[in-house]
Amino acid sequence: MNKPRICILVLNWNGADDTIECLKSLGKLTYDQAIPLVIDNGSSDDSVSRIRAENPHVQILELEENHLYAGGNNAGLTWAADNDYEFVIFLNNDTTVEPDFIEPLLEAFNKQDRVAISAPLMCYSARPDQVWYGGGQVNLYTGLVAHRHIRESVHTVSPEPVSTDYITGCCLMMPTQLAVELSGFDPAFKMYGEDVDLSLRCRAAGYRLIFSPKSKIYHKVSASIGGEFSFPKMKRKFMGLIKLYSRHAHWYQWVSIIISQAIFSLKYLLIYLRYRSTEGTRSG
Repeated sequence: MNKPRICILVLNWNGADDTIECLKSLGKLTYDQAIPLVIDNGSSDDSVSRIRAENPHVQILELEENHLYAGGNNAGLTWAADNDYEFVIFLNNDTTVEPDFIEPLLEAFNKQDRVAISAPLMCYSARPDQVWYGGGQVNLYTGLVAHRHIRESVHTVSPEPVSTDYITGCCLMMPTQLAVELSGFDPAFKMYGEDVDLSLRCRAAGYRLIFSPKSKIYHKVSASIGGEFSFPKMKRKFMGLIKLYSRHAHWYQWVSIIISQAIFSLKYLLIYLRYRSTEGTRSG
């Protein structure tokens, strides 16, 4: 049986250092029918020339302006569909991958019915044995959207593939045609929420989302409380969540969402203030 052709979409915006490192890890893949496509999202620096100099054989799709996460990735999706790639992998440029990360992702589609997305175990680059994403949970009665196993040891995660509520856009694999039919990511989400929205649309259409922990990648997200709970990031996430609830929550869920989010917001504010206070003490 012929192996399906896979296009790995790597979105770059003024991030040549990360993108070059990501491409270096993709150059070691054990799956021989996958190619990376760098989508340059209107970079204002020398990203394209640097990436091309380091990777002369890598295809680069140059966009004239920044179309943000959704628009940039959707442009790559269109390119992959036009070039007859059967699967796409949306992969953040600030990641590195294990050489065999594709095979378990693909296996999820071969072994189970009506799978829309499969995703790997994602760990912190700075702490490779600590989980960043180990599955996702969504509760539209409380407004909870969260990673499972976050900051836990990788040894706490079962190696068996399981269904999950949502998959983060840091790395996800989809059949190209299905991604096109669902119109890819919704550009109305300016930042944060695009991946949850796509996951919920897949589930609403009767598809399953599979977390495949035998596949493993590393993400350069900050492992510190300050990085993950910085005020600007919390604000952007909150705005994305509001749009997400407006799209997917029923009217009768809004009361419990408002109450729960008030509690969650207070919790995160206290964490943020505690972190800032600690940093002030350290720097004093």
